[in-house]
Amino acid sequence: MSSHIPFDIITRILSNLDIKTLLCFRSVSKGWRSLIDSSGFINTHMSLSIKTNTNNTLLILGEGGLNPINFDDLSPGDLLNLQDQPFISIGWQDVRLMGSCNGLVCLSNDDGDVVILNQSTREHKRILSLVRHGFELSVGSAPDKHWVWVSAYGFGYDAVSNDYKFVSIAKFLGIGFTFKESEMTIYSAKKDLWGVIKIPYDMLSTDDKMGVYVHGSLHWIAKGSIWRDIIVGFDLGLDEFREVPQPDYGGNIVIDIDLGVLGSYLCVFAKFRDRSADVWIMKEYGVEESWSKVFSISRNVLFYDSVRPLSYSRRGTEVLLELDEERLVWYGMETRRVVDVVIQGRKKERLEAVLCLNSLVPPDGNDRVGNSQQPTKEQKKNEEEEVLLDLVFLGVLGLMIELLNVCIFQLNFSI
Repeated sequence: MSSHIPFDIITRILSNLDIKTLLCFRSVSKGWRSLIDSSGFINTHMSLSIKTNTNNTLLILGEGGLNPINFDDLSPGDLLNLQDQPFISIGWQDVRLMGSCNGLVCLSNDDGDVVILNQSTREHKRILSLVRHGFELSVGSAPDKHWVWVSAYGFGYDAVSNDYKFVSIAKFLGIGFTFKESEMTIYSAKKDLWGVIKIPYDMLSTDDKMGVYVHGSLHWIAKGSIWRDIIVGFDLGLDEFREVPQPDYGGNIVIDIDLGVLGSYLCVFAKFRDRSADVWIMKEYGVEESWSKVFSISRNVLFYDSVRPLSYSRRGTEVLLELDEERLVWYGMETRRVVDVVIQGRKKERLEAVLCLNSLVPPDGNDRVGNSQQPTKEQKKNEEEEVLLDLVFLGVLGLMIELLNVCIFQLNFSI
Protein backbone atom coordinates (compact mmCIF):
# COMPACT_ATOMS: atom_id res chain seq x y z
CA MET A 1 0.00 0.00 0.00
CA SER A 2 2.81 2.39 0.79
CA SER A 3 4.03 2.10 -2.81
CA HIS A 4 0.99 4.20 -3.74
CA ILE A 5 1.97 7.00 -1.36
CA PRO A 6 3.15 10.03 -3.40
CA PHE A 7 6.86 10.63 -3.02
CA ASP A 8 6.34 14.27 -2.03
CA ILE A 9 4.14 13.12 0.88
CA ILE A 10 6.97 10.89 2.12
CA THR A 11 9.34 13.85 1.83
CA ARG A 12 6.97 15.99 3.90
CA ILE A 13 6.72 13.24 6.53
CA LEU A 14 10.51 12.95 6.77
CA SER A 15 10.88 16.74 6.98
CA ASN A 16 9.01 16.64 10.30
CA LEU A 17 11.63 14.41 11.90
CA ASP A 18 14.48 15.62 14.11
CA ILE A 19 18.07 15.74 12.88
CA LYS A 20 19.24 12.78 14.97
CA THR A 21 16.62 10.51 13.37
CA LEU A 22 17.39 11.79 9.88
CA LEU A 23 21.10 11.11 10.35
CA CYS A 24 20.21 7.52 11.25
CA PHE A 25 17.95 7.22 8.20
CA ARG A 26 20.84 8.30 5.95
CA SER A 27 22.36 4.86 6.63
CA VAL A 28 19.28 2.93 5.46
CA SER A 29 20.16 3.05 1.77
CA LYS A 30 21.73 5.09 -1.00
CA GLY A 31 18.31 6.42 -2.01
CA TRP A 32 17.52 7.69 1.49
CA ARG A 33 20.94 9.28 1.80
CA SER A 34 20.53 10.98 -1.58
CA LEU A 35 17.12 12.33 -0.55
CA ILE A 36 18.17 13.59 2.90
CA ASP A 37 21.41 15.13 1.57
CA SER A 38 19.68 16.98 -1.28
CA SER A 39 19.50 20.76 -1.04
CA GLY A 40 15.75 20.62 -1.68
CA PHE A 41 15.09 18.41 1.34
CA ILE A 42 17.52 20.36 3.55
CA ASN A 43 15.74 23.62 2.71
CA THR A 44 12.28 22.06 3.20
CA HIS A 45 13.25 20.69 6.62
CA MET A 46 14.81 24.00 7.64
CA SER A 47 11.82 26.07 6.47
CA LEU A 48 9.40 23.86 8.41
CA SER A 49 11.51 24.16 11.58
CA ILE A 50 11.52 27.95 11.26
CA LYS A 51 7.78 28.07 10.57
CA THR A 52 6.91 25.88 13.56
CA ASN A 53 9.64 27.38 15.80
CA THR A 54 11.02 23.92 16.60
CA ASN A 55 14.38 22.12 16.41
CA ASN A 56 16.21 24.89 18.28
CA THR A 57 19.34 24.48 20.38
CA LEU A 58 20.76 26.94 22.89
CA LEU A 59 24.54 26.92 22.51
CA ILE A 60 26.52 28.06 25.55
CA LEU A 61 30.19 28.70 24.90
CA GLY A 62 32.37 27.40 27.71
CA GLU A 63 36.03 26.62 28.20
CA GLY A 64 37.26 24.82 25.08
CA GLY A 65 33.94 24.19 23.37
CA LEU A 66 30.18 24.43 23.09
CA ASN A 67 27.45 23.02 25.31
CA PRO A 68 24.25 22.38 23.31
CA ILE A 69 20.97 22.49 25.26
CA ASN A 70 17.59 21.52 23.82
CA PHE A 71 15.79 24.86 23.77
CA ASP A 72 12.43 23.35 22.76
CA ASP A 73 12.13 21.80 26.26
CA LEU A 74 13.61 24.76 28.17
CA SER A 75 11.36 26.83 30.44
CA PRO A 76 11.99 29.75 32.83
CA GLY A 77 13.18 28.41 36.18
CA ASP A 78 14.80 25.29 34.73
CA LEU A 79 18.23 24.41 36.09
CA LEU A 80 20.93 23.96 33.47
CA ASN A 81 23.63 21.44 34.24
CA LEU A 82 26.42 21.65 31.68
CA GLN A 83 28.02 18.48 33.04
CA ASP A 84 25.00 16.53 31.78
CA GLN A 85 25.14 18.05 28.30
CA PRO A 86 26.99 16.69 25.25
CA PHE A 87 30.17 18.67 24.64
CA ILE A 88 31.45 19.88 21.27
CA SER A 89 35.22 20.33 21.48
CA ILE A 90 36.81 23.09 19.40
CA GLY A 91 40.42 22.56 20.52
CA TRP A 92 41.12 26.30 20.80
CA GLN A 93 41.71 28.75 23.62
CA ASP A 94 39.98 32.14 23.88
CA VAL A 95 37.12 31.19 21.56
CA ARG A 96 34.42 33.71 20.62
CA LEU A 97 31.08 33.36 18.88
CA MET A 98 30.97 35.14 15.54
CA GLY A 99 27.33 34.39 14.76
CA SER A 100 24.80 31.73 13.84
CA CYS A 101 22.60 31.23 10.79
CA ASN A 102 20.49 28.34 9.44
CA GLY A 103 22.06 25.78 11.76
CA LEU A 104 25.66 26.88 11.22
CA VAL A 105 27.64 28.56 13.99
CA CYS A 106 30.81 30.55 13.33
CA LEU A 107 33.62 30.77 15.91
CA SER A 108 37.05 32.38 16.06
CA ASN A 109 40.09 32.54 18.33
CA ASP A 110 42.64 35.25 19.18
CA ASP A 111 44.92 34.14 16.33
CA GLY A 112 42.24 35.03 13.79
CA ASP A 113 41.45 31.41 12.91
CA VAL A 114 37.80 30.81 12.07
CA VAL A 115 35.67 27.67 12.00
CA ILE A 116 32.18 27.21 10.56
CA LEU A 117 30.43 24.38 12.39
CA ASN A 118 27.14 22.53 12.02
CA GLN A 119 26.55 21.60 15.64
CA SER A 120 23.93 18.98 14.71
CA THR A 121 25.99 16.95 12.22
CA ARG A 122 29.38 17.94 13.76
CA GLU A 123 30.69 18.80 10.28
CA HIS A 124 33.01 21.80 10.18
CA LYS A 125 35.15 23.94 7.89
CA ARG A 126 38.31 25.67 9.15
CA ILE A 127 39.51 29.00 7.78
CA LEU A 128 43.05 29.33 9.08
CA SER A 129 44.18 32.91 9.74
CA LEU A 130 42.49 34.05 6.54
CA VAL A 131 40.92 37.21 7.91
CA ARG A 132 44.01 38.34 9.81
CA HIS A 133 46.19 37.98 6.69
CA GLY A 134 43.72 40.09 4.72
CA PHE A 135 44.09 42.94 7.20
CA GLU A 136 47.87 42.63 7.25
CA LEU A 137 47.90 43.09 3.48
CA SER A 138 45.73 46.18 3.81
CA VAL A 139 47.95 47.69 6.50
CA GLY A 140 51.14 46.86 4.60
CA SER A 141 49.92 48.67 1.50
CA ALA A 142 48.94 51.84 3.40
CA PRO A 143 51.11 54.90 2.63
CA ASP A 144 51.47 55.82 6.29
CA LYS A 145 51.44 53.97 9.59
CA HIS A 146 48.16 52.93 11.19
CA TRP A 147 46.91 51.48 14.39
CA VAL A 148 44.44 48.74 13.52
CA TRP A 149 42.17 46.35 15.38
CA VAL A 150 39.05 44.29 14.73
CA SER A 151 36.02 46.17 16.02
CA ALA A 152 33.15 44.01 14.77
CA TYR A 153 32.34 40.79 12.96
CA GLY A 154 29.41 38.76 11.71
CA PHE A 155 28.15 35.66 9.94
CA GLY A 156 25.14 35.18 7.68
CA TYR A 157 23.57 33.85 4.52
CA ASP A 158 23.79 35.41 1.07
CA ALA A 159 20.57 34.38 -0.71
CA VAL A 160 21.68 35.90 -4.03
CA SER A 161 24.61 33.50 -4.50
CA ASN A 162 23.39 30.79 -2.07
CA ASP A 163 26.51 31.27 0.05
CA TYR A 164 27.46 31.68 3.69
CA LYS A 165 29.76 34.57 4.51
CA PHE A 166 31.92 35.61 7.44
CA VAL A 167 32.87 39.28 7.78
CA SER A 168 35.29 41.10 10.05
CA ILE A 169 35.66 44.86 10.43
CA ALA A 170 38.95 46.64 11.15
CA LYS A 171 39.35 50.26 12.25
CA PHE A 172 42.41 52.22 11.16
CA LEU A 173 43.58 55.04 13.43
CA GLY A 174 46.12 57.77 12.81
CA ILE A 175 48.20 59.97 15.09
CA GLY A 176 46.47 60.55 18.43
CA PHE A 177 44.23 57.55 17.74
CA THR A 178 42.02 59.64 15.48
CA PHE A 179 39.72 57.63 13.24
CA LYS A 180 40.89 57.41 9.63
CA GLU A 181 38.88 54.66 7.95
CA SER A 182 37.34 51.21 8.31
CA GLU A 183 37.62 48.12 6.15
CA MET A 184 35.64 44.93 5.97
CA THR A 185 37.09 41.54 5.07
CA ILE A 186 34.47 39.22 3.54
CA TYR A 187 34.98 35.47 3.33
CA SER A 188 32.86 33.26 1.05
CA ALA A 189 32.45 29.67 2.31
CA LYS A 190 31.18 28.44 -1.04
CA LYS A 191 34.00 29.92 -3.12
CA ASP A 192 36.66 29.67 -0.39
CA LEU A 193 37.70 33.23 -1.30
CA TRP A 194 37.95 36.54 0.52
CA GLY A 195 37.98 40.21 -0.37
CA VAL A 196 38.27 43.63 1.25
CA ILE A 197 35.97 46.64 0.86
CA LYS A 198 35.96 50.13 2.38
CA ILE A 199 33.32 51.10 4.97
CA PRO A 200 31.79 54.60 4.93
CA TYR A 201 31.07 54.48 8.68
CA ASP A 202 32.93 54.55 11.98
CA MET A 203 31.76 51.40 13.74
CA LEU A 204 31.64 51.66 17.51
CA SER A 205 34.40 49.60 19.10
CA THR A 206 34.12 49.76 22.86
CA ASP A 207 33.85 45.96 22.61
CA ASP A 208 33.98 43.47 19.78
CA LYS A 209 30.42 43.30 18.49
CA MET A 210 28.70 40.35 16.85
CA GLY A 211 26.71 41.47 13.84
CA VAL A 212 22.96 40.88 14.05
CA TYR A 213 21.72 38.90 11.04
CA VAL A 214 18.22 39.79 9.84
CA HIS A 215 16.65 39.87 6.36
CA GLY A 216 19.85 38.97 4.54
CA SER A 217 21.88 41.74 6.22
CA LEU A 218 24.26 42.09 9.15
CA HIS A 219 23.72 45.03 11.52
CA TRP A 220 25.91 47.03 13.89
CA ILE A 221 25.87 50.37 15.70
CA ALA A 222 28.00 53.16 14.19
CA LYS A 223 28.81 56.70 15.21
CA GLY A 224 26.29 59.22 13.99
CA SER A 225 25.63 62.73 15.23
CA ILE A 226 26.55 64.01 18.68
CA TRP A 227 23.10 63.15 19.93
CA ARG A 228 22.43 59.78 18.38
CA ASP A 229 24.29 56.76 17.04
CA ILE A 230 23.00 55.05 13.91
CA ILE A 231 22.10 51.48 12.88
CA VAL A 232 24.09 50.28 9.87
CA GLY A 233 23.10 47.25 7.80
CA PHE A 234 25.30 45.41 5.31
CA ASP A 235 23.46 43.44 2.61
CA LEU A 236 25.41 40.21 2.08
CA GLY A 237 23.89 39.65 -1.36
CA LEU A 238 24.47 43.14 -2.77
CA ASP A 239 27.63 44.03 -0.79
CA GLU A 240 26.00 47.35 0.10
CA PHE A 241 25.74 49.37 3.29
CA ARG A 242 22.57 51.17 4.31
CA GLU A 243 21.40 53.16 7.32
CA VAL A 244 18.39 51.54 8.99
CA PRO A 245 15.79 53.94 10.44
CA GLN A 246 15.27 53.86 14.19
CA PRO A 247 12.06 53.95 16.26
CA ASP A 248 10.49 57.17 17.43
CA TYR A 249 11.65 57.31 21.04
CA GLY A 250 9.15 60.03 21.91
CA GLY A 251 11.67 62.72 22.74
CA ASN A 252 13.51 60.60 25.32
CA ILE A 253 17.29 60.90 25.28
CA VAL A 254 18.78 57.52 24.36
CA ILE A 255 22.17 56.93 25.96
CA ASP A 256 22.83 53.45 24.55
CA ILE A 257 21.48 51.09 21.88
CA ASP A 258 21.80 47.31 21.68
CA LEU A 259 20.67 45.22 18.72
CA GLY A 260 19.32 41.70 18.53
CA VAL A 261 16.73 39.41 16.98
CA LEU A 262 13.36 38.54 18.51
CA GLY A 263 11.28 36.12 16.51
CA SER A 264 12.50 36.90 13.02
CA TYR A 265 12.55 40.67 13.53
CA LEU A 266 15.32 43.19 14.06
CA CYS A 267 15.18 44.25 17.71
CA VAL A 268 16.40 47.42 19.45
CA PHE A 269 17.06 47.86 23.18
CA ALA A 270 17.04 51.62 23.81
CA LYS A 271 18.41 52.61 27.23
CA PHE A 272 17.52 56.00 28.72
CA ARG A 273 19.19 58.24 31.28
CA ASP A 274 17.14 56.87 34.19
CA ARG A 275 18.38 53.34 33.26
CA SER A 276 14.95 52.27 32.05
CA ALA A 277 14.70 50.83 28.54
CA ASP A 278 12.21 50.31 25.74
CA VAL A 279 12.38 47.27 23.47
CA TRP A 280 11.22 47.55 19.86
CA ILE A 281 10.91 45.18 16.89
CA MET A 282 10.81 46.15 13.19
CA LYS A 283 7.89 44.18 11.73
CA GLU A 284 8.58 45.22 8.14
CA TYR A 285 12.28 45.46 7.45
CA GLY A 286 13.49 48.90 6.41
CA VAL A 287 10.15 50.62 7.08
CA GLU A 288 10.42 53.19 9.88
CA GLU A 289 6.68 53.18 10.59
CA SER A 290 6.73 49.42 11.26
CA TRP A 291 8.67 49.74 14.53
CA SER A 292 6.54 48.40 17.39
CA LYS A 293 7.34 48.62 21.11
CA VAL A 294 6.90 45.13 22.58
CA PHE A 295 7.81 45.80 26.21
CA SER A 296 9.65 48.11 28.59
CA ILE A 297 12.17 47.52 31.36
CA SER A 298 11.60 49.60 34.47
CA ARG A 299 14.45 51.49 36.08
CA ASN A 300 16.50 49.63 38.69
CA VAL A 301 15.02 46.27 37.63
CA LEU A 302 17.73 45.11 35.24
CA PHE A 303 21.30 46.41 35.35
CA TYR A 304 23.56 45.86 32.34
CA ASP A 305 26.09 47.56 30.09
CA SER A 306 25.26 45.41 27.06
CA VAL A 307 22.32 43.11 26.38
CA ARG A 308 21.55 40.60 23.64
CA PRO A 309 18.08 39.05 23.30
CA LEU A 310 18.15 35.35 22.44
CA SER A 311 14.54 34.23 22.16
CA TYR A 312 11.01 34.32 23.53
CA SER A 313 10.00 31.51 25.87
CA ARG A 314 7.74 28.79 24.51
CA ARG A 315 4.67 30.44 26.05
CA GLY A 316 5.73 33.84 24.72
CA THR A 317 5.50 35.77 28.00
CA GLU A 318 9.23 35.87 28.80
CA VAL A 319 12.34 36.72 26.84
CA LEU A 320 15.79 35.16 27.35
CA LEU A 321 18.58 37.76 27.59
CA GLU A 322 22.38 37.56 27.69
CA LEU A 323 23.78 40.32 29.89
CA ASP A 324 27.36 41.64 29.66
CA GLU A 325 28.63 38.22 28.51
CA GLU A 326 28.30 37.16 32.14
CA ARG A 327 24.84 35.72 32.79
CA LEU A 328 21.55 34.63 31.26
CA VAL A 329 18.20 35.83 32.60
CA TRP A 330 14.52 35.41 31.80
CA TYR A 331 12.63 38.70 31.81
CA GLY A 332 8.86 38.61 32.25
CA MET A 333 7.40 41.09 29.78
CA GLU A 334 4.14 41.34 31.74
CA THR A 335 5.31 40.71 35.31
CA ARG A 336 8.58 42.66 34.82
CA ARG A 337 10.31 40.08 37.01
CA VAL A 338 13.86 38.86 36.42
CA VAL A 339 14.76 35.19 36.87
CA ASP A 340 18.43 34.25 36.62
CA VAL A 341 19.29 31.10 34.69
CA VAL A 342 21.26 28.91 37.09
CA ILE A 343 24.00 27.01 35.24
CA GLN A 344 25.66 24.21 37.21
CA GLY A 345 29.09 23.09 36.11
CA ARG A 346 29.99 26.50 34.74
CA LYS A 347 33.27 28.10 35.72
CA LYS A 348 33.58 31.80 36.44
CA GLU A 349 34.39 32.83 32.91
CA ARG A 350 33.00 34.84 30.04
CA LEU A 351 29.63 33.51 28.92
CA GLU A 352 28.36 33.67 25.37
CA ALA A 353 25.19 32.07 24.12
CA VAL A 354 23.36 31.87 20.82
CA LEU A 355 20.15 30.23 19.65
CA CYS A 356 20.96 27.83 16.82
CA LEU A 357 18.61 26.00 14.48
CA ASN A 358 19.15 22.26 14.10
CA SER A 359 19.66 21.66 10.39
CA LEU A 360 21.54 19.59 7.81
CA VAL A 361 23.16 22.58 6.06
CA PRO A 362 26.80 21.76 5.06
CA PRO A 363 29.35 24.19 6.55
CA ASP A 364 30.97 24.83 3.17
CA GLY A 365 27.66 25.95 1.66
CA ASN A 366 27.80 23.34 -1.13
CA ASP A 367 25.31 20.60 -2.00
CA ARG A 368 26.46 17.25 -0.58
CA VAL A 369 25.18 15.32 -3.59
CA GLY A 370 27.12 17.58 -5.97
CA ASN A 371 26.02 20.16 -8.52
CA SER A 372 28.08 19.01 -11.49
CA GLN A 373 25.60 16.40 -12.71
CA GLN A 374 21.85 16.55 -12.22
CA PRO A 375 20.18 13.11 -11.92
CA THR A 376 18.23 11.92 -14.94
CA LYS A 377 14.51 11.24 -14.72
CA GLU A 378 15.20 7.52 -14.67
CA GLN A 379 17.78 7.85 -11.87
CA LYS A 380 15.41 10.00 -9.87
CA LYS A 381 12.60 7.48 -10.38
CA ASN A 382 14.85 4.61 -9.27
CA GLU A 383 15.86 6.50 -6.13
CA GLU A 384 12.22 7.24 -5.31
CA GLU A 385 11.29 3.57 -5.77
CA GLU A 386 14.20 2.56 -3.53
CA VAL A 387 12.97 4.91 -0.78
CA LEU A 388 9.44 3.48 -1.11
CA LEU A 389 10.69 -0.11 -0.85
CA ASP A 390 12.79 0.78 2.20
CA LEU A 391 9.74 2.41 3.73
CA VAL A 392 7.76 -0.82 3.22
CA PHE A 393 10.57 -2.80 4.84
CA LEU A 394 10.73 -0.44 7.82
CA GLY A 395 6.95 -0.64 8.18
CA VAL A 396 6.98 -4.44 8.20
CA LEU A 397 9.93 -4.46 10.60
CA GLY A 398 8.10 -2.07 12.92
CA LEU A 399 4.99 -4.29 12.83
CA MET A 400 7.06 -7.36 13.67
CA ILE A 401 8.63 -5.58 16.64
CA GLU A 402 5.19 -4.55 17.91
CA LEU A 403 3.92 -8.16 17.59
CA LEU A 404 7.02 -9.42 19.41
CA ASN A 405 6.42 -6.96 22.26
CA VAL A 406 2.80 -8.14 22.53
CA CYS A 407 3.93 -11.78 22.68
CA ILE A 408 6.49 -11.01 25.38
CA PHE A 409 3.87 -9.09 27.39
CA GLN A 410 1.38 -11.96 27.18
CA LEU A 411 4.07 -14.49 28.14
CA ASN A 412 5.05 -12.45 31.20
CA PHE A 413 1.39 -12.02 32.15
CA SER A 414 0.70 -15.76 31.95
CA ILE A 415 3.73 -16.50 34.13
